[in-house]
Amino acid sequence: MYKKLALFLFAAATALSASVATARPPFCDSFCFNQYKGCINRGTPQDQCAEQYSDCISGCA
Repeated sequence: MYKKLALFLFAAATALSASVATARPPFCDSFCFNQYKGCINRGTPQDQCAEQYSDCISGCA
């Protein structure tokens, strides 16, 4: 019984650490969206702002 529990805990810890390692930091979405809104408010073309937003998101990961 203890071996099954230990195996389950090991598998859960492995899955959790893998998901944390691939996740973006929590501030990335809000930071990049605020940058996007500022870009639009400055009158920059939307496609250029979208490209900057995409670069921001991919750089955050």
